[in-house]
Amino acid sequence: MTKLKTDNNAIVNSTTQYQKNIHSAIDYPHKIIKPSTNVKLGKKITKGIWKDKKIYTLTLVERATCTSDCEHWLDCYGNNMPFAHRFRTDNEHGIALMERIWKELEQLNTKHKQGFVVRLHVLGDFFSWDYVDFWRKAIEQFDNLFVYGYSRHWPHSTIGNAIYKVRNKHLARFKIRFSNLTSDKFSASSNEVSTKGITCPVQLDKTDSCGTCGLCWTATNKPIIFLTH
Repeated sequence: MTKLKTDNNAIVNSTTQYQKNIHSAIDYPHKIIKPSTNVKLGKKITKGIWKDKKIYTLTLVERATCTSDCEHWLDCYGNNMPFAHRFRTDNEHGIALMERIWKELEQLNTKHKQGFVVRLHVLGDFFSWDYVDFWRKAIEQFDNLFVYGYSRHWPHSTIGNAIYKVRNKHLARFKIRFSNLTSDKFSASSNEVSTKGITCPVQLDKTDSCGTCGLCWTATNKPIIFLTH
């Protein structure tokens, strides 16, 4: 994985190095929640409690929405994703983003009676308490919505505590693992931080994708360990 130097503009300004691929929900002409085309994620879940649900993704701006103490601040895998469309979350752009996402969730909830999964966030993280509460409202409003992802916000922080409360209340459909929080069994860590848990089967070539695995949303009492690229 590409590691940026500390004087790189993306590091200094807490953003992505791919500025041309930052978009605003105000005038973005395409869908913001996108069907997964990622080989590692897979397009559809084929086993387990979320079987037959289609996978969608949401991508924000790495670093701009992340905590600066993230262990992968310099070597974020977003460094190797020049073509990903990222969405602004500052000021009116964040408000527009949530409005657009809500409308798209309404459409997806109607379309997928068997349920659909949104992977939060391919890049980026929860950027405010209001944004976490937005997803709480979405989970409570749309019965066919299932969410999974990872966050570097820990439960002692304002945003992390909000995530923790939503997860505990809606664990069946809101599966957010805290990154590198080794004290939490429902977490995810890089092998540089911890080796106690289940190593990602996709990285071990034991299965093809998240869609054919499902451990991240089923193994609620086991940390998932990711191998650092």
